[in-house]
This record gives sequence, C-alpha cells and structure tokens, in this order.
Amino acid sequence: MISKSKPVLSSLLSIFFVLTLSSTISSSAAVAGENLPFHAVRQGIANPVPTGQCTLANTETGSGVALHLGKWTWSDQETVQFLSCPPPGSAIAVTGQFVMVAANGDKIDGAFETTGTFDPVNGVSVQGGYAFVSGTGRFANVTGTGTIAAHGSAGTPSDFVASLDGVISY
Repeated sequence: MISKSKPVLSSLLSIFFVLTLSSTISSSAAVAGENLPFHAVRQGIANPVPTGQCTLANTETGSGVALHLGKWTWSDQETVQFLSCPPPGSAIAVTGQFVMVAANGDKIDGAFETTGTFDPVNGVSVQGGYAFVSGTGRFANVTGTGTIAAHGSAGTPSDFVASLDGVISY
C-alpha cells in the first residue's frame, strides 16, 4: 500500500508545483504596468560651460545602481540659469534631458527640473522633479516620476553625487 501512495504523492506534488508556478507567472503579469518604487544613486562628472552672462550649458556623465534597472550609466544635457542676474547670484534653475542605460542596453529617457544654489566654495546643490518619458527594450512603455537631488563640487569638471526617488512603471 505504501508503494501505491508514492505515485499519488508524486502526482500531488507535481500538481502543486504547476499551480504555484502558474500563480507566480500570473502575479508577475499583473504587476506589469503598475507603479513600483524606484530608487537610484549615481556619481559622475559635470562639465559646465558658460553660454551667456547668466547661463551655463552642462553635460554630465556617470554611473550607478537602481531598483528595477540594476547597474546603469547616465548622460544628460542641461541648462543652468542664474535666477538673479546680472551679476550672477547663487540661486539657480536647472532643466535637462537624461538617458539611463542598463547593463543590457535597455534605455530610459527622461526630463528634470530643479532649483538650488551655486557657490564657488561650497559647490552646487539642487533638488526638484523628474519624469520618465520613453524607453527601449523592457522599458519601451516606461512612465514614472519622482524627486531628484544632486550635490557637486564647484570646479570644472566637477564631481557630483545624486539620487532619484519615486515610482516607475514598465
């Protein structure tokens, strides 16, 4: 009788495994398109260049790690506007577009707007908002928003660190 129950037990375990796997796959599909928490940290180099008495063009490159993205690289093009000018004061507004590239080549394109301060001794500090606007690969339908904060040295080129916190859907 024990030998007859082994095939039954084996069949029950197989059914349980299939049901568990099906449930896991269904749960993963249900998550697609829902907002998930997003957190990223990066470090890199900024290369600001004056384009007028009160404006800088800045190109940044860097790398970091992020939830739902893993290791990635960053590049952006931004415009830095001194808010009280002339002469340039310390309050700034920064707008830009960025690209985050995952290790497998999938991309997320986004835009940001920040405000902050530029101090020749203490460096740059900004914070504001970002939005994901398009992507490729697994991020082809990406959306998401959140806050971005960055701090950098005052030299040219300058080191910086930054974080992004918000939500992502893809």
